[in-house]
Amino acid sequence: MMESQAAVEKRYRDALDSLVAKVQKDRNIIAAILCGSMSYDQVWDKSDIDLLLIQREGKGDPRGYTLSENDVNIHAELVPRGQLRQWQETALQGSFDHSFFSRSTLLFCSDESVKTWYQNANLHNIGGRDRALQLLIVATGLLPTLRYAEKQFYVKGDLNYSFLSILRTVESLARIEVILNDEVPSREVIQPALEYNPDFFRVTYSDLINREKNEAVIQNTLDTINAYLDDKLFIFQPILDFLAEADGPRSTTELNSYFQKKISENRLDAAYEWLARKGVIQRVSTPVKLTLKSQVEIEEAAYYYDKETAATLEEVHPPRLKKDVHPEVMEAVDTFIDKIKDDRYIIAAILTSNLAEDNVWEHTDINFFLVGRDDAKFDEHYNLVENGVNINVTMHPQKRYKQILEGGLQGSELHSILSKSQVLFSRDEVIEEWHSNPEQVGQRDRETQFMNAGNGIFALLTKAEKWFYLKKDFNYCFLYIMFVVEQLARVETIMHGEVPKRKSIYQAKRHNPNFFDAVFTDLIDKEKDEETVRVALETIDRYLEDQTFSLFQPLFDFLASAGGTRTATELSDHFGVRQAWVGFLCEWLAQKGVIEQFASPLRLTKESQISVEEAAYYYDADNPFLDEMR
Repeated sequence: MMESQAAVEKRYRDALDSLVAKVQKDRNIIAAILCGSMSYDQVWDKSDIDLLLIQREGKGDPRGYTLSENDVNIHAELVPRGQLRQWQETALQGSFDHSFFSRSTLLFCSDESVKTWYQNANLHNIGGRDRALQLLIVATGLLPTLRYAEKQFYVKGDLNYSFLSILRTVESLARIEVILNDEVPSREVIQPALEYNPDFFRVTYSDLINREKNEAVIQNTLDTINAYLDDKLFIFQPILDFLAEADGPRSTTELNSYFQKKISENRLDAAYEWLARKGVIQRVSTPVKLTLKSQVEIEEAAYYYDKETAATLEEVHPPRLKKDVHPEVMEAVDTFIDKIKDDRYIIAAILTSNLAEDNVWEHTDINFFLVGRDDAKFDEHYNLVENGVNINVTMHPQKRYKQILEGGLQGSELHSILSKSQVLFSRDEVIEEWHSNPEQVGQRDRETQFMNAGNGIFALLTKAEKWFYLKKDFNYCFLYIMFVVEQLARVETIMHGEVPKRKSIYQAKRHNPNFFDAVFTDLIDKEKDEETVRVALETIDRYLEDQTFSLFQPLFDFLASAGGTRTATELSDHFGVRQAWVGFLCEWLAQKGVIEQFASPLRLTKESQISVEEAAYYYDADNPFLDEMR
């Protein structure tokens, strides 16, 4: 008999109360903060509980544990007292950290100062200054994704990948909409955004998801998104204010140096370029030396703003594509390389962009890894310009770049970038030799990639299932299904010895057309009703069952070698993945009966006198039931 929702909620509440009663007796634990869906939403029978446990004193980074109480998994983060204060004091209003704290619940606290920090953190309101900065961060972050959606539509004619990028863009637009309405955005921001601005989000989200993706539909969606951003030009006002007060142009380095004091490591290059392309600010260039000792000057992008002469917005015009642009792009590359070769402090230049004629347009940026001498001092990033073409540079010391090449995980995103890169010049034979054959995916690295991808898959799949079975929101379930499919495509590609590219679904489809047609190509244009989405979830579940022993054999081997149980901590440390992700994978395998879950005593700190239970797992390779799955 299926457990009722009320019974599920009671079981989870009882498990939480039982664990909290234990940790409250541990004098080294001074507070417990409930986070995640149990704090502000509903739990269901595949939920986990997210708990922040504050340690009296401690050094080092926070440590995660997968605890088990009454057969309910609880993902607990053990955080030193000082770290909590730092998080709360630096959490930008409207940011993810702000959302995390604002929807949390303080379960107990024996330290008055911690209680005061928590209560006085202004958790539920978005201050004007912080709101402006957070809007700027979110808007800047979505611009590259929107540009990729436009490139897939205008340059590649790929409606499906343009649609996927639009979905990711819309998530960020929903965050903007929620912040503009003075609400702290949570992870699920599209639902409240639909209430605040139903007309816009119907066009770009709910109606779009449920209709055929033809050229007219995608064009209308892109136009609607661009009109929305044009109407929200005030989001970029902090940049305009800074430039208006500046005495002349300011380089990208100067701009980022100013804003990073306010918004940490976030770079706003995409915002500067978007404003320049709109005609709101003007782009020029200014000389820069890449290293402190360089004698060669190149050109860095710089911007200025004149309120009297600035256009409100540039008129829309058809984008210049391919043949019209390609000669300009290649000339910029040649000129740039000629200059770099004369800089004796630059060891190598690696082009990481695909500059084939059918892959460029007027918004193409050229991307380079530059390797500098170890004794040279330089910044990590530069936004350069050559012959009017943007050149984005990431700088690496020679020793560190070799470490990246030697230790870069095969099949990872970095490997994907490097596999299609091209060394345009090098003074180091090792760099040239590695780049001559970067495609091969080694067996050991392939297995590790399965573990990394698999853990992400199950976290996303659990979200998709919750929004289907509990929330009955089929559009949002479909959104998570698309994220799952992208991860499955990477797995399928690695299984066939290939390096997954950015559009890995097409690579995977060549190897497994029936599956990826069912959960991607055919699914995209269908109406997302209950039956359609349920079939997609079941198809994914069968795929994972069929691939269990191909994907996760390293996990089974590690468990079998123990001759007993392995704790979640041991699994996390061995495979180098987060404990929460290990938990999602192992919970799925335990539900399928492939492994068994137990509990193992754990003391949260070295000084703790109280034990709690940590999730532990056992694998019996001789279990006859498993023969049916192999």
